[in-house]
Amino acid sequence: MKIRVILILAIVILIGLVGCKKKADTLPSKETAEAITTYAPLPSFREVFRVLDDLQVKDISSAVPTKLYKTQQEEVRNAFSLGVLTADAVLAAKGRDRVRLTEISSQMMNLTTLLGLDNEVNQMGANLKTMIEQQKWDELEKALDAHKKMVEDKLWEMENYDNYTLMLMGGWMEAANRVAWLIQKDYKPERTAILVQKGTFSSLLGNLKQIKAEQIVNQPAFKEALTSVEQLKSVIDTDNNKSYSKEQIDQIIKLSEQVKTAFQK
Repeated sequence: MKIRVILILAIVILIGLVGCKKKADTLPSKETAEAITTYAPLPSFREVFRVLDDLQVKDISSAVPTKLYKTQQEEVRNAFSLGVLTADAVLAAKGRDRVRLTEISSQMMNLTTLLGLDNEVNQMGANLKTMIEQQKWDELEKALDAHKKMVEDKLWEMENYDNYTLMLMGGWMEAANRVAWLIQKDYKPERTAILVQKGTFSSLLGNLKQIKAEQIVNQPAFKEALTSVEQLKSVIDTDNNKSYSKEQIDQIIKLSEQVKTAFQK
């Protein structure tokens, strides 16, 4: 009887040890845990595009850049470019610009592949092409948003927080730039409230300062972009009762453009 009790206790202890080991194996590494707590998930730049709901299609279409945004084929620039083009794609869909959207989405697929996200390309590429050809604009907006979220979620799951941040920076720079450009064309103080995104720009800047990879932080382009984002955040933080002056809107356009230009050097 005594031997049986000892054997049962031994088995229970062994099961407990195995369970603890399995639980420990599922926990993130110290580095991963630190990254998760320091990098902040950012909201979608679609928030600032809500102002487009009050505009005519032709006005929105005029804000789609006539020249496709391109940089050198390098990982840092690819991640940033994908963010910029994702914002342009949403703008082109809202502006019902089939020609520009076809060109933009094609380059987006190329960049997604270069970032090692082939499955995401395969799942969305064919669907986007079909919807563009059939001009299913409402469905396209939803599909582009789903693709954006899928890519961001995948980068986060892969613990590639640097590319996640760079892509989000590209999207927010382009969204702020294009919306500010449209507002400036027909300036009304109350319309500028959509750009009061203090929390977002604070989180974005915080994420950028968390990037430690030497191949990123030592690049002149990244240093220049970081300086411009800091200056842009200062402008965003100095609203007057949730509105910006025409001069401040000019600054938002100029500084966001400087970030984009930095990565093209």
